[in-house]
Amino acid sequence: MGSASEDILLPGFVLKSEDGVYVLPSVMPSEDAFRIFFGKLFTYGARFSGLNYELFQKLLYDFNSIEDKTAKLRLADNIVAFSDARKALYRNVRIHDSGSKAEYMFEPVFLEVTTQVPVYGEPDEEGTAAIVNYRQVINSQQTKLNFDEFVADMWQDGVQFGINAQLVKNTIAHGQMGLVVIANERPAIPGIDAELQESCEGLHRDDSPSVNSSGKTDLRRFKNRFPQIKKGQRMMRKIPRTMGKWGFLVTGKPVEPELPKDLDMHQLAGPGTKVEASKDGEFIVAIADGFLSIDLESNRISVTEKIENKGGISAKTTGDLSLSVDDFVERGEVQEGRLVEGKHMHFFAPVYGTLLSNGGNIILEENLSAGAAKSPGGSITVKERASNSIIEAVDGRIELNYAESCTIIGREVIIDQGINCTILADSLTMGISEGCAIAAKSVKLKTSAARKHIETVITLLVPDPSGFHKQVEVLSKSLEEKKIAADAFDPSIAAAKSDPSFAKFLSLKNMVSSGKLKFSPEQEQNFNQSATKFSSALKALEKILAEKQSALLAHKKVYDALESLKANWGSDAAGRQCKITEVVGATIVQQMLSNMGLSYFSAMPAKDMTHTLRQHALAPQRIFSGHHGGVDWQYKAD
Repeated sequence: MGSASEDILLPGFVLKSEDGVYVLPSVMPSEDAFRIFFGKLFTYGARFSGLNYELFQKLLYDFNSIEDKTAKLRLADNIVAFSDARKALYRNVRIHDSGSKAEYMFEPVFLEVTTQVPVYGEPDEEGTAAIVNYRQVINSQQTKLNFDEFVADMWQDGVQFGINAQLVKNTIAHGQMGLVVIANERPAIPGIDAELQESCEGLHRDDSPSVNSSGKTDLRRFKNRFPQIKKGQRMMRKIPRTMGKWGFLVTGKPVEPELPKDLDMHQLAGPGTKVEASKDGEFIVAIADGFLSIDLESNRISVTEKIENKGGISAKTTGDLSLSVDDFVERGEVQEGRLVEGKHMHFFAPVYGTLLSNGGNIILEENLSAGAAKSPGGSITVKERASNSIIEAVDGRIELNYAESCTIIGREVIIDQGINCTILADSLTMGISEGCAIAAKSVKLKTSAARKHIETVITLLVPDPSGFHKQVEVLSKSLEEKKIAADAFDPSIAAAKSDPSFAKFLSLKNMVSSGKLKFSPEQEQNFNQSATKFSSALKALEKILAEKQSALLAHKKVYDALESLKANWGSDAAGRQCKITEVVGATIVQQMLSNMGLSYFSAMPAKDMTHTLRQHALAPQRIFSGHHGGVDWQYKAD
């Protein structure tokens, strides 16, 4: 009879070879088959050597975590016998609370080693004693435990899950003594009930103070004063219930998690909404633009249409507003210090706060005072007066009736009358300027005057040609070099065509290719003979022509880049002008070289920007300086 390891009949999903013991999950009849096999192996006095304990545990308790179940997985180096002498080294394990944890007392271990000692008889006449027998002497030798043996012994003692492999290995390796918690249970992880998740910001009215990302209460803003939504907006998403994860005691007994609750989306969708299922999940979706209504009693979600606010915007009525709808109409006053964020916004009463539009149109029927209106890429209109305010539409249009002591930044700016304003624009059309500091590419002004000894200063932004000239020089030089490179192929081409008979053949070939010439059968035969005769010369010529064509393409690429550079320069320089119909007070018109445009100034703090725009340029950059007259100046590109 062989050893225990040799007597074990291996199942079909376990392979033992010279290089190790492998497991084939794909041919396993059931997940319990692993447990049955391992139990028999340890019961029959065998064990693994070089065991991969992590895989061992996955096969028993976490089979689904094995990514590739078609692979051949290496479980151990070998299956060997677990001798009784070695088994005797292991002590009983203590299992607590029916399997919550297991403790083991590590202490010195000894193996009994038996040696044969000879027994001598009486010495003979020569004094030599002969061996007449042998006696056994048993000695104890200190040894160490073995992790693979430990796993097998603990299995037999009831610890089949959760051994801290690294801890046990370290304890054995360093010869540490004492009571050690060698295994812990894995509690069942409870599942998560299905729930609704808001798919857009704020879906119910809440006039309580909002809480910012740092966790601080923001007394300026209500959590959600006007719940609003767009057509097609996904408002609520069902988070499907998540099943819990089974736990295991150290004995290997499974611990089942509770079944989580589910919910029905169709019972929640009210008027103006629908349930939409997609690869991203189930959603309650708005079927029209409007404001949101949630019935807390029935938990039904509905969408109604546009709302118009009449109570004004203040600390008591609304707090700061952040609007997600396209249109917002406010008929009440916007209090000082209040912030309104939206898209298209229309105000019928005075505004003393800050308006921020996401590329929409801001219209004020009355005044903007000590506030701000900003709409990058949109438009801003103030029909009455703007004073001590900031008005910005960096890539949009601004139209003002009257502005005093304002900072105005826009791509196109139209002002009837401006007093002591700082204005940045690509294009400025203005009726009356009194003491304004202006930077623009184009200025059309009817009347320019001073205001209380503060002159109007107009700075025309003109392109700096230095970089342009350097680019033209580099491209021109490259163009000349490409031309020379292309022309260098001409002598070789001429030499190739110098043979009259070859030249005649090329002419015939071109006529045939273009369809101008057709051969009789006899002529075609002669032509084909010529083609064979001149095949080498033709290949050589075609190679040279291809190389020249490549050189010509490189030349054209540089030529196109140069022409594009010139065109862009001309386009950028065009339209730089200043026209003032009448100067009736101190006015300075000057030019400044700048390729940065308005961004150079708008990035400055307000005081620095105003100071920079009021600086006087040197005489060569001066276009006009005086108290009377007019200006009609057009920039001419170099």
